[in-house]
This record gives sequence, C-alpha cells and structure tokens, in this order.
Amino acid sequence: MLKRVTSLVFLLFLFPLLYGESPSVHAGMKITPEISKDVIARATAKYSKMYEKYSGIKSTRHVTVEWRHPRTNKLIEKEEVVYTRYDDFYENLVYEVHKYTVNGEERNPKSYDPRESKPGIPHFDKNGHKEYEREVVAVEKVDGKLCYKIKMTPRNPKDEHFAGHVWLTVDGLEYVQNEGTSGRMRFGVSDLYVKYKARDFGDYFFFTSGYTKVTLNVLGLYRRTLIFNFVNKNIEPIPRKK
Repeated sequence: MLKRVTSLVFLLFLFPLLYGESPSVHAGMKITPEISKDVIARATAKYSKMYEKYSGIKSTRHVTVEWRHPRTNKLIEKEEVVYTRYDDFYENLVYEVHKYTVNGEERNPKSYDPRESKPGIPHFDKNGHKEYEREVVAVEKVDGKLCYKIKMTPRNPKDEHFAGHVWLTVDGLEYVQNEGTSGRMRFGVSDLYVKYKARDFGDYFFFTSGYTKVTLNVLGLYRRTLIFNFVNKNIEPIPRKK
C-alpha cells in the first residue's frame, strides 16, 4: 500500500514537469534572472519554428471603427468592414475587402483603408533578442490560465515595434494576450493603446480578437479618437514557399 501511495505522489510531481509546468510556479512568485532567461529561451525555441515554417497568417477580420470627439467622446462616424487579411510576418499587409459601410450605408469596398501596412516586428523569431529586451516580470492569471507576464522593450524603437507586455501560459507557453503601445508614434498619432487576445493552434499562434484606441492630433488642427474592435475568423497559416 505504501509503495502505491509513494508511486502516486511521484507521478503527481512528474506530470507537470513533463507538460511544461513546474509545481513551484505560482502567481505572485519572485522572478529570478535564471527563470526569465529560461522562459524566454523556451518561448523563442517554440515560436521561431512558426516563422521558419510559415510565411504568415490568413484570416477574415470583422472590424468596427468608431470615430469620436477626443474631448466629448461623441460618436462622429462608425465604420464596419469585413475583409480577408494576408498577414505576412515580414512583408507588407495584403488585404481584400468584402463589405464596407459608413454609418450603415454601403460604400465601395475598395475605398476602405485599414490604416496599416507594415507588419509588427516579432518577439520570438530568431532575431527577437536583437529587436527587444525581453524579461519575465511576473506570474499571474489571465482568463483563468496561469501565465508568465513578459515585458517587451524595443532596443531601437520604430513604429512597427510593440512596447508593453505579452502573456504566455506556464503550461505550454501558449501566447494568450498582449497589451501595450507602439515603439514609436507615427506622424499625427499622439497616443496608442492595444489589447489583443490570441490563440495557440499548436505550431503557430494568431490574434483572435482585439481592441485598439488611437488618438489623432495633426499639428493641433485635426483631433479625433479612433476605437477599433475586431474579431478574426477562418484563421489558417500560409505555408512558406520552398
């Protein structure tokens, strides 16, 4: 009987180790440089394969864009759009708009501007360490999942860089969320905030939904607040051409 109990205790201890979660990892724990280095190395080893195997991600994005007055928050204009995105990891965005309305009125799909072209600079490809200072700063729960909170600081900030935090699950290092801003503001943008939810699909991840708030201030003459809410569907990777 004692032998069976001892074996059970051993298996309970071994199980989380086999599946990537240490039994000592818990919310609020102290993060040492060794822990941070290990997590970053394992995350890079996992996701760098995605950038080598695939050229990007294809999805159908459903977006609502609200144009609001920055002082009164009054709704000025509302856009709704559905379009297919071809998010190449390193090349410019390619997209095909299927439906576009402004304040409920149909518009020419070709007239829609997604207001972005360049892809974001990846955190966990083979050059991630050159682009970002990456540091695990906490362990906390996100949507009920225990996660490593990783601070991303661009080394030489550009507007394609992300500056903020990324959350990866302790069990499996699944990318579940990011929250922050851009490394450097584009002309006419005085403030930017993003919060995206992501899903791990096994050998790749992609964002499933998101919120973006942009404050436009062009030379003090034109001021607007833009609020983007999106949901991505029909998500699939784009194989890299051999």
